[in-house]
Amino acid sequence: CLRFNSLHAPFDKAAVRRAVMSACSQDDFMLAYAGAEPSIIKNPCGLFSSGSPLATNAGTEVVGKLAGKYDQVKKDLAAAGYNGEKVVVLGPTSIPVLHAYSQVGVDLLRKIGMNVDYVAVEWGTVVQRRASKEPIDKGGWNIFFTNLGGNGNVSPAAASAIRSGQAAWFGWPNMPKMEALRDQWLDAPDLAAQKSIGAEMQKVLFEEAPYVPLGYYA
Repeated sequence: CLRFNSLHAPFDKAAVRRAVMSACSQDDFMLAYAGAEPSIIKNPCGLFSSGSPLATNAGTEVVGKLAGKYDQVKKDLAAAGYNGEKVVVLGPTSIPVLHAYSQVGVDLLRKIGMNVDYVAVEWGTVVQRRASKEPIDKGGWNIFFTNLGGNGNVSPAAASAIRSGQAAWFGWPNMPKMEALRDQWLDAPDLAAQKSIGAEMQKVLFEEAPYVPLGYYA
């Protein structure tokens, strides 16, 4: 998971978040960690854990659709309103998988023209700093990398990364449509209805881009 801070520029704009998502190859990120044992990679990855009842590949093609096309992504970022603002990326060094994501991610962000301040620190410092809602000049952040545990993304009831508002998980996206769908899912009468609502939730994930799903491994 590449998690955006949706409170502050430049990632307060969904179009900027989507532009970054379009550049992210899930295979590149997963190979950085699991390339020595590629059989554990289960891409593509959407909102729900691969193999779980709500999992679907619908819409996942938007993740990495412009991978390697750096000039086009730069144009999309400019059109979305990115003006060269500094982007503070918290990169955990003490957890190998997260360190791998961070290195790939920072390199990619620089290739698409973002002004990256890479803060490479141990995980405890990331946990402390990601709780800050302050702007970056007061100790805040713009992006951090983490894993979303498979069990936590089996159902919307436990999927913390799609909650909305100031009380949401770190990043605090404003996604009232996602909250409404979550409420509908909790009231759904059967699995068929749950799957239908889950597919709509995945659409909202790719529209709002509160985070980029970087792939799945098991």
